[in-house]
Amino acid sequence: MEIEEKTEQRPQLGKLYRVAQAISLRVESFYYNLGLQIARRPKRWMLGCSILVVLCIGGALRFRQEKNPLKLWVPPDSDFIRDTEWLMSTFQEGVKIESFIFTADDVLEPRALLRLNEITARLIDAQSQNSPKIAWTDVCFKVPIVTVISQQLGDPANPYKPGFDPAAHLPPRFYCEIINSLPSGCYLLSIMDIWEFNSTLIGSMTKEGIVDRFNAARVSPTLGHPMNFTELLGGVTRDDSGRIVKARAVKTRWIVHVNFTGVDMDQTGNDAGTADWTTRDVYEWEGSFLRELEEAQVELNQRREKSNDSSDAYSVYYEAGRSFGDISSDSIFHDIDKLVLGIVIMSIYVMLILSKFNWIELRFWLTFVAMFCITGAFIVAIGLCSLAGIPYGPVHTSLPFMLMGLGVDDTFVMMASWEEVNSQLRHLGKPLPERVALALSHAGAAISVTSLTDVVAFVIGASTILPSLNSFCIYAAVGVLVTFVLQVTFFVAFFTLDCERAESKRNGLLPCVTHPSFGSPTKRPHESVSWKVIDALYVNVVLTTPGKLAIVAVTVALAALGAVGSTRLEQWFDPMWFLPKDSYLSEYLAVRESEFPKVGFEANVFVSDVDFVRQFPKILNLSRTMQAAPFAESVKNWADDFVEFVEANFHKDAENGTLAESEFSVYLSKFLYSRVGAKYRRNFRFADGNNLTCGEPAPKLLMASIDFNFVKFTSPYEWIPGMDGAKDTVATFGLDSEGGFVTVWSEVFASWVTDKVISQEVVRNLILALVCVMGMTAILVAELQTCFWILSCVLLTLLDVCGFMYFWGMTIDVVSCIGLELAVGLCVDYAAHVAHAFLNVSSSGNLEPRADRSARALIAVRHIGSAVLFGAGSTLLALSLLSLSRAYVFRTFFKIFLLVIIFGLWHGLLLLPVVLSTIGPRSLRSDGQYVQAGDKQVQVERVDAAAVPLNK
Repeated sequence: MEIEEKTEQRPQLGKLYRVAQAISLRVESFYYNLGLQIARRPKRWMLGCSILVVLCIGGALRFRQEKNPLKLWVPPDSDFIRDTEWLMSTFQEGVKIESFIFTADDVLEPRALLRLNEITARLIDAQSQNSPKIAWTDVCFKVPIVTVISQQLGDPANPYKPGFDPAAHLPPRFYCEIINSLPSGCYLLSIMDIWEFNSTLIGSMTKEGIVDRFNAARVSPTLGHPMNFTELLGGVTRDDSGRIVKARAVKTRWIVHVNFTGVDMDQTGNDAGTADWTTRDVYEWEGSFLRELEEAQVELNQRREKSNDSSDAYSVYYEAGRSFGDISSDSIFHDIDKLVLGIVIMSIYVMLILSKFNWIELRFWLTFVAMFCITGAFIVAIGLCSLAGIPYGPVHTSLPFMLMGLGVDDTFVMMASWEEVNSQLRHLGKPLPERVALALSHAGAAISVTSLTDVVAFVIGASTILPSLNSFCIYAAVGVLVTFVLQVTFFVAFFTLDCERAESKRNGLLPCVTHPSFGSPTKRPHESVSWKVIDALYVNVVLTTPGKLAIVAVTVALAALGAVGSTRLEQWFDPMWFLPKDSYLSEYLAVRESEFPKVGFEANVFVSDVDFVRQFPKILNLSRTMQAAPFAESVKNWADDFVEFVEANFHKDAENGTLAESEFSVYLSKFLYSRVGAKYRRNFRFADGNNLTCGEPAPKLLMASIDFNFVKFTSPYEWIPGMDGAKDTVATFGLDSEGGFVTVWSEVFASWVTDKVISQEVVRNLILALVCVMGMTAILVAELQTCFWILSCVLLTLLDVCGFMYFWGMTIDVVSCIGLELAVGLCVDYAAHVAHAFLNVSSSGNLEPRADRSARALIAVRHIGSAVLFGAGSTLLALSLLSLSRAYVFRTFFKIFLLVIIFGLWHGLLLLPVVLSTIGPRSLRSDGQYVQAGDKQVQVERVDAAAVPLNK
């Protein structure tokens, strides 16, 4: 039965072999004819390509760079995007917080407070440099100054204790006249408020007096609102009674008003897509805020250096809403000089590899054209994608490196094929166009497999849910395709002209200069250094039995380590990684972490479009549940305060007894104009654009929010469950069951949402990329065993890269996700070139199968190995300077590319030849095969394997 099954399988395998052979011959025939047409009319092809490139560049007129972080880093179908758009349209305005931290041995000493008050006064008086001048009072969030009510109508000892409230009992007309006459003041959270920002008053007090006054303060003397000043101190020391008597740090928070309808990210955004949402006036004021604090820090440092008094060691650390965007963008683009220098070094390297050390075979202009094709492909990609309306993103900066890696690799493959053609005596007498066509027939088939596989992999990668990665994959697919097209057209055309120049003995740098006495260029590849090194390494080590066993053993060990590392690779991204460690923002965050370690991120629960009167008990229970939740702290529970207010002033049970709608409206209005409830006024929005009016019932309520802080999280394994827990807690109350809208929102969710899906995206993209590699190699190579080994090499390379990312201290994040997407494109090349060359080495019947495979493997590495190695070296050389970069993006790319190059070369140039020389498929070439070139046939067989001696 087994014999019958094998007999039936052989015809099927024979058919597959003939299919692969036919595809290979047709591809080579296509490229032979294409090369012949180009080589006969090179200038016409160069002109045609140039015209098409110029036309495509016209699409750049629609170029648009995306600067909105919401449209770059957050999945567009996420709850965060939906909620943010809803908030923008519903609120249309909001607040942002600027902060600075003042540190001293004891900030409650009179001298320290005087220094702090000087800095605060400077910031209050600061103005922007550009006209019109923007001051603090122009951008601050304003609140009514209710000091008069606290002093005249309340209990002087504790004006905010539950009980009698003027808003509830005084005649509305009398009370509202006072309220409406109140001026507005800027909302500034500062302990200097306790002394009304008066340096004279501070200077007249002793340390004991300052401590007493600080611990007694419950209300802002300048605004009249309740204030918890203890939250502003860090590194506190308390006495036996619990009073704060000393503190190492004090935080001042500046609350800024932002009108969301005036936000224009094209004006205030940055090229890195990391800017905060803000208006132009706030952006300008933040600039003056940062300048004043920088000058203050310099002055404090100078005073400290001049003074020998340790008590005068004051420091200030600061941040503004624009700080992260400014610093992260600067760090990313700060090292552009390194990129340019890397490209220059790479160009010199390419020229040295392509050239020989004489004036005739100096390939200066050929190198320039090779780099020009890559640059042109990048520009064309921008033009075509811009024409299609696809925005350009910050991560696209890495695209030229990938195109250089692939383009230069194609150039080396073309040169390797040219040298192979010229190494065969039967080709030396042929006209130049035919030799160029033969070289392209060999090289074109090889680079087609790698380039088209990369294109399809990037097209599939564009299905990702991350907008920045989606856009990048589209640009990359177009760029790789155009690079491939220009390499097989424009580069081949100029290559023909350059070969004519060399054969005419004209100077490689100045073609107008000839060297008549120069001898004919040597055409002996076996005398080259690379040929000798490959022979010595592969004949004596790699392709021997001990060498094969050693390589397989090392590969297995690497795969085991890669598997261990991959299972431990964590999904973790901290936006602060974008910041250089010596930046002022990094220093601020370090001090905040040490002196205010328990402060978590701010968040809100929003409830909208519900029957607030009937659903109030649920809202109250939700507030109390949030207070008891393990993920939340500092809950601003307006519902509890409202219940106490109604019970104390109207003797109504708002918690257990349902208020009538008219009662709810009246009580809510009085509550929001009361001393205890006024601070919650910004948590409410009313229907139909109506505003709350003192003395009148509140309009129909559209939205109410509950403010809280998350507890301090330390890793994604805490903050992602915390985010999900908050959302689940809100959902359990069923407030949205009747068409209402209830959600939890925090600005930090932008990072946490991406953090939650990024690992799934990495796995998904890599699996799809591997499927594409298998599918495209199956179509273009059509030899199933070869396709399997190519896929295995790619898979092993990615496994090792992911595993050693863990050992190198890297994590899965947006940047590494893009780096791994690029890795697929690079590691395919190493294996595909060697496998394709092995398949197309002519087989011979003079050797036994084992010797024949070994000989073909050696020839394949001789032919393509140096080109692959030189291509990898050029990529590594261009990226080497990035290892010194301050930017997290570039350092990450360098690490991933280095791992890809190391493991890609190991599996492509060592493991794959070992496997192919042992159990590889038979050749697609046999003696006497031809390709169709117009009306005649041209012989295209490669070196006979029987001519290659191998050690046994």
